[in-house]
Amino acid sequence: MPTNLHYSVTPVPLRHIFQVRLHIPLNPASETTGLILQLPNWIAGSYMIRDFARHIVRIGASDEHGEAVALTPLSQYSWQSAPCAGALTVVYEVFAHDTSVRTAFLDGDGGFFNATSLCLQVQGLNMVAHHLTLNAPEGNTNWQVATTLPRVDGCFSHDFGDFVAANYDELADHPIRFGELTWLSFHAHGVLHEVALAGHLPYLDVPRLSADVQRICEAQLALFEPDQPARAPFKRYLFMVDVRASGYGGLEHRDSTALLCERADLPMLAQSEQPRSDAYIVFLGLCSHEYFHTWNVKRIKPATFVYYDFSQVIDTSLLWFFEGVTSYYDDLIMYRTGLLDETQYLKKLENCYNAVVQHDGVNVQTAHESGWYAWTKYYQVSPNTPNAVVSYYSKGALIALAMDLFIREHSAGRFSLDDVMRDLWTWFGRDFYALYPQGLARGVTEADIVASVSHFAGTDSRDFFNQALHSTDALPLREALGKLGVTLSEPKNSVAQLGATSKKVDGGWQIQRVLNNSAAQNAGLAPDDVLLTFDRIRLNAAPDDVLARINIGAQVTAHFLRDDVLHDTTLINSPAPHGVYALSLSEGHTQVFNKTA
Repeated sequence: MPTNLHYSVTPVPLRHIFQVRLHIPLNPASETTGLILQLPNWIAGSYMIRDFARHIVRIGASDEHGEAVALTPLSQYSWQSAPCAGALTVVYEVFAHDTSVRTAFLDGDGGFFNATSLCLQVQGLNMVAHHLTLNAPEGNTNWQVATTLPRVDGCFSHDFGDFVAANYDELADHPIRFGELTWLSFHAHGVLHEVALAGHLPYLDVPRLSADVQRICEAQLALFEPDQPARAPFKRYLFMVDVRASGYGGLEHRDSTALLCERADLPMLAQSEQPRSDAYIVFLGLCSHEYFHTWNVKRIKPATFVYYDFSQVIDTSLLWFFEGVTSYYDDLIMYRTGLLDETQYLKKLENCYNAVVQHDGVNVQTAHESGWYAWTKYYQVSPNTPNAVVSYYSKGALIALAMDLFIREHSAGRFSLDDVMRDLWTWFGRDFYALYPQGLARGVTEADIVASVSHFAGTDSRDFFNQALHSTDALPLREALGKLGVTLSEPKNSVAQLGATSKKVDGGWQIQRVLNNSAAQNAGLAPDDVLLTFDRIRLNAAPDDVLARINIGAQVTAHFLRDDVLHDTTLINSPAPHGVYALSLSEGHTQVFNKTA
């Protein structure tokens, strides 16, 4: 049996191409039936079939004597080599020009890739060592490499060179960025953390960014491992940040994260004495979210995520927990560390609540279904998405809030959701990767979550979860929040809304989605209609801004184009179908939650 596979990756920036040479040592299967090679169809953390193999430009194989070996396509993403004696070498090219955090990108300023976009899997050999040599592109002597993939020599360096993963899962969980990078570093509970930023970054407030991210990391390390100093589940951690004119996103990995943000999201030196901007707070929330995934989903995993099958859709019905609970904690951690004050934190909860209840999807799809159908409904957005889909991020965060309140109330304040997270960490997460190679790693089921919550609440929580996960009934938040001195208002219907999302186009505003029971739907407006005028006056501002200046209940004549044909309709100026809710502290209360839980 082979001791390892070896990938040699050479970037060709002018062509946006990665040249890959995969060397597979002598293998009994290659001499008899040949080897099956396949590129993943999706990447962990982004639940949609993405057909990464479509970016393979050309592919071929040869034996150890340089003679061609036929590759027969088995599917759109897999090939079988003809039988051959000795080692097999597969050479192929991958086009890379996707700036998202999910795939691969390469240009004259630098590059980035996930192994799931570049590195073929060899059937039956996923558990052997996978070596990767990253070659520097010609003429780019000042480029550096950012990754936590271990180096073959065990040294710490930002150079190109040789790396090794114990298996394909480890390789897939260590993205690589390279180019001219700006570096920040700090220690959290004694562990080195780095931030590698790619992009033009004049006047970046390095001290503020370092200090703020450090506070987040220290709080999360202490949450899961309360002993001082907290024990980290990694030797070092890396934030890879791609800074661009526009864009936003993040993808979690076991000891790193790939982030995408806009320049305006980061703190500048000229603003060092000013309060944190809203955009910067959102970026810190993204850092908090992806860092929390280090524990929740990268080590505390759903049972169906323990050994990934990257060829097909898998069960993702627990995303309400692994994304929703993470969404709950990303803001809560910022509140506990003082990066959000009381008012800002309540506003975050309020926005989350409204994002869920203001769309009919919450009355159609359960939290369990939201995760299960993530592949075809959440990730493949349609004009009807708000009316049929509820976000497992937002609804899951509200469920996490309800779980936290449930535990606090029934345990008389002795325990909280923190204790559940530590419990799952102890039983499922802490030793996950130590047990993984032996096939002994275990994942979490819904029953495990229910049992842990019941234990710390001191009461049976099955009815709570049946309602929260498997029905579309409203979560029991109003009464639970009230006991903590937080008032959830009745819905207010004082603001006029079209009830449709739209974007500015030449001549008007093109409708993208229409909400159920909205003014737009009742007026017969549809996706792709282009609104031109209200009461014969051209729409120079967003439709909602114009309607806000018109009395509720007034009849408005709207002219619009549908398939380039002029139409008109009467629109009754109406408030949002479900109203707007507000959260506030009751008189005499000064704190939402005990910050240290």
